[in-house]
Amino acid sequence: MPLTASTAQRIAHRLHAATAHPRLAAALAAALFTGASLQQLATARPRDYDTAAATLALHDRARYTDGCAAHPVPPWAGVFLRAAVCFTRLVSGEDQELLAAPGDRGHLLRVAETARLRPPQPPTARRKGPVGRVEWDWRERREAERYEAMPASRVRPSRR
Repeated sequence: MPLTASTAQRIAHRLHAATAHPRLAAALAAALFTGASLQQLATARPRDYDTAAATLALHDRARYTDGCAAHPVPPWAGVFLRAAVCFTRLVSGEDQELLAAPGDRGHLLRVAETARLRPPQPPTARRKGPVGRVEWDWRERREAERYEAMPASRVRPSRR
């Protein structure tokens, strides 16, 4: 569901105030408008953001979660993605992670907490920790459990 203009503006201000790091801000913005897991965000490269079409491609070559998809980028998030593309190209080059690298999980979580941006939480019956504790990767864990429970014959490798 698209965000209202005032909500998008508040989110953009919170991200701007929480971090000056373009990749971390862009990763959180992308998580909000795509609903993608950290492992999917980590697949994006600078070439996966198309400024002209305002789309972001996320990949899932092993079909571990939802497959590959192109997500429309809302205007409020475009500024963060453009900054991340420039930063990534300057620092590392075209084939580096655009949004999240393997060691970024802790940094992303701290920035998200600082910005008061929390992902949807599991139903109360499924929570394992104390009330009020934020679970950041419950969807990702649930998807992994389903994937590991599938018989090997049903798992199809991606054609990419």
